[in-house]
Amino acid sequence: MKINIKEILTLPTYTLTAISVAGGVVLFAPEVFINQMYMSNFRDEYGFIIGIVFLVSVSILLVNLGYWLFRLLQNKWFEKRFYVIGEKRLNNLNDYQKAIIYGLYQEDNRTAPLPLHDGAISELESHVMIGKVSSKQVVNMMNPAIYYMLQPWVIWRLDEDQELRVSCRNAFQRYDN
Repeated sequence: MKINIKEILTLPTYTLTAISVAGGVVLFAPEVFINQMYMSNFRDEYGFIIGIVFLVSVSILLVNLGYWLFRLLQNKWFEKRFYVIGEKRLNNLNDYQKAIIYGLYQEDNRTAPLPLHDGAISELESHVMIGKVSSKQVVNMMNPAIYYMLQPWVIWRLDEDQELRVSCRNAFQRYDN
């Protein structure tokens, strides 16, 4: 019987957990329990291998847990940082960009056609404040415009921050006239 170490190392976490628990029970259970399961000869004969399997599987589980925890904390940190930077960028928009944001905000579905070749719109899209509704859209080449939607986090900020909302509304009213 040939054992492929690579396959053992890439087993799913739930399988490694089961192997760890089974190995731990066989190694550390009281003698009475092992005798009732008729495993005492097995433990005596293969105890060394069971011990190695137990240590390796527990080690892999701990590394996976540490990696999962690190990724979770890193994602939370990136998300928090994104919102802090996004809020600063939202407050630093020029009046034209604020007018675009408020124009989308006042729509019932937060969606409207915007000019395709507009630098301010491209900047808003690159800062993840607006996004294209679809990747494929029919465009009138005389006046190219595609549908954009306001991102949920921007809607949330406008709902929460009355000063920002008033600033965007004033900018919208200046550009609407």
